Amino acid sequence: MKRSALFCASLLAIGSAHAGDGWTLGAGVDYSSGDYGSDTTTEILSVPFSAKYASGNWTWKASLPWLRVSGDPNVLPGVGVVVNTNPRGRGRGNAPAPDPLAQETGTASGIGDLTLAATYSFDTGSALGIDLTGKAKLATADEDKGLGTGANDYGLALDLYRAFGRTTVFGGVGYTALGNSDYIDVDGVANVNLGASWKVGNGGSVGAMYDWRQAASGDFDDRSEVTGFYSFGADPANRFQLYASAGLSDGSPDWGGGISYNHGF
Repeated sequence: MKRSALFCASLLAIGSAHAGDGWTLGAGVDYSSGDYGSDTTTEILSVPFSAKYASGNWTWKASLPWLRVSGDPNVLPGVGVVVNTNPRGRGRGNAPAPDPLAQETGTASGIGDLTLAATYSFDTGSALGIDLTGKAKLATADEDKGLGTGANDYGLALDLYRAFGRTTVFGGVGYTALGNSDYIDVDGVANVNLGASWKVGNGGSVGAMYDWRQAASGDFDDRSEVTGFYSFGADPANRFQLYASAGLSDGSPDWGGGISYNHGF
């Protein structure tokens, strides 16, 4: 899973639980920049589009981004830094035997990976909310452009949240089995997040969360980030969210931010 985009599993789960039945369409813009522990800065611009349908305890969601990535071909959107030996990788010019540790750089754009998710919200009979989400990332991104790994991923996440007056605390754990491609070997990754939000004004909320994600390869640092966000809207059917993040480890982008919009009907 990625920030995310995003942007985080717990925030998406809370949004699903609090929304009514029916369709929600969304779009956004997300930008991040960082060197991921190398001498090359990688910039990732993502414009995700999503569709969500909620009925009873179930929520189904599909999302597909358009991506523009500039920087190290070993840095992949949603995955982080890996060893990418693809000779047609971003900036390599079809080199016959690329050095995966060389400080190459290039720019590419196109459609990213398609993500499908299903969430079940348990009826606990109390103020505690529990969501279980299964997710599949289908490799629709062009691996030769360095927009994805070229393999499918499958994940499972458990999210808990509870409201105390105007304050909601939330947290979650997850695990994603990352698929290997011809040029990229990755491991399964675990992730943990924890945060809180506070209702402000007329239907708005502000919050902060911490997110940790295991590195996709043991050769690199884990991801560690903090994110602040502000959600608002003129009515429940139209919601905006602004967010900004800061990386706390070499495995994370140095900083990022974005905006998302969701319309329910």
